[in-house]
Amino acid sequence: MESAASGIPSAYVESQDSFTHSLQVSIPPLGITNVELVLEQLIVQRQGIINFEIPLMPNEPIDDIIFDLNVEDTNGEAVNFRVDLDVSSINTDSDTNSSNTEGYMHLDIPDARQYGLPKTIKGEYNATDLPINGLLKTDGKCFEHFFSPTSLEAMPRNFHFVLDTSESMNYESKLEDAKKALSFFIDTLTPQDRFTIQTFGNTGTDDLWGSGRATLDEKEDAKEFLSGLKASSWNTDLHEALLLGLLRAKADAKESEDNVANILVLISDGYATRGETNRTKIAEHVYELNEDGNVKIFSLGFQGSADMQLLDAIALMNGGVSIPLLQGQVDFAQQIPDFLQSEVGSILMSDVSTEYTGASGETETSFPVLSSGYEVVVRGRFDGQLEAITRAKTLEGQKSWTATPVSVATSTTDDQSKASLCFQSYAHDRITQLLRFYDASDFIGEDMIKRLVTLAGDDCKENTFVKCIRHEALALATEANIVAKGLTAMVTLDDDQCTKLDEEAEICLDGTTPDGSRPSSYEHDHAYPETMAMSDEMDHGYDYRYTSGSATLCVGLLYVAITSIVAFFF
Repeated sequence: MESAASGIPSAYVESQDSFTHSLQVSIPPLGITNVELVLEQLIVQRQGIINFEIPLMPNEPIDDIIFDLNVEDTNGEAVNFRVDLDVSSINTDSDTNSSNTEGYMHLDIPDARQYGLPKTIKGEYNATDLPINGLLKTDGKCFEHFFSPTSLEAMPRNFHFVLDTSESMNYESKLEDAKKALSFFIDTLTPQDRFTIQTFGNTGTDDLWGSGRATLDEKEDAKEFLSGLKASSWNTDLHEALLLGLLRAKADAKESEDNVANILVLISDGYATRGETNRTKIAEHVYELNEDGNVKIFSLGFQGSADMQLLDAIALMNGGVSIPLLQGQVDFAQQIPDFLQSEVGSILMSDVSTEYTGASGETETSFPVLSSGYEVVVRGRFDGQLEAITRAKTLEGQKSWTATPVSVATSTTDDQSKASLCFQSYAHDRITQLLRFYDASDFIGEDMIKRLVTLAGDDCKENTFVKCIRHEALALATEANIVAKGLTAMVTLDDDQCTKLDEEAEICLDGTTPDGSRPSSYEHDHAYPETMAMSDEMDHGYDYRYTSGSATLCVGLLYVAITSIVAFFF
């Protein structure tokens, strides 16, 4: 870094993934550089539990650790939580490392090098019940809508499992783990459910079981069918497998009542190597066959070998969810049923949609299904009156719920900090959503993208709609001071004159422009003074903010992979 050669204390931050950031620090000769790094995490409810993962220490050895954790739910009350420090030699109940599960924990670890400390602390807490119509929180400029009705009964389900049995599934016990996982999940089905098992490799259907009711005898027969499956195909006809699976799933749906949720689950570890191999055509053909959205597609791909870009694009276009199955963490036989149980284990609603009066730039407003213990979360900006209407199919037919806003108090400095988290949460969620569609644009044409994405404004001057998606994400990341992988990076400088990276730098040390005026930005009274707002607290639905050290005084965003350097400083 040039600042190091100039003897200027500074730092440069890039995001590698959600939990990994690279930090380069310039320390002047015989000097000290203090860096305050804020990491934010959106947390979600699954099966009634909120899981979180908090950075504890960097990759480099450090001398001392002081760690404080507060946990609050959406109602602002402290909640009991559990953490797994996974270090037997540290007792969190001792005088120096006390743990109070009523919303607070303190760790003070001197000489931290002697312990085998984990890089992150994993924790969880049980979510509290939301109001029946949902909770619509606002700070006057942005909103967060949480919705999770607990009084509904589970809907019947039609499952169509499409399992890859190509030869590559023999490696790392993928097929055996997938068979165990499906057998376990089939045991959880009830007689009101129907299911089919289809395998594919050289053809779209190598073997087939069902469909049948999930009675005890049928489930035992299906598990015996699974146990006899072997991986023997040297090719993968993913295109035909998806189309045949959809045709069978749609046939079952046509014979079922309207209150049945229709789910296709794909488990694969490869790319399309036989039949139609053009990824764009595969995504288009699946969407065209399922244009009514009656069948929800959930895809699980083995990371490192599955075509996750294609699977994610298909999920985006068909109202479903895709996840990578991760090697080296929890074994595949546990990851698969955990995902299925959380996403489709007990479906309370399907075809969930939310509408907001006076809002703009909302995050995802349509959801394929809502499973018990899960929640709908939508964030956005608004101007004027705000109201949320949620509609969905249930066991009892079509229903709707109306929520009115609850304001977040901003009378104190602490309350203002909490209110600012609303915008930060929105920015993180919206950027993630936009970048998913931007990445999927390799498989989705302009016309299709326009059907799936609504931009926050109509002032984009880019020559394609896809570039406008990236433009909005980039502008929002700059406005919210967010480091996003592949989009932005951050530079900090400590200099009385606010040394600029180039002549385009607009904002100086005290947050003003050179002529003394405030820059145009998100119109919060508390928006980013010269020391960045920090908070050591976890809010259900808000971002977790982790603080280490003290803030440097001049912060700016760089555009990664863009030739011009700085647009704004905060």
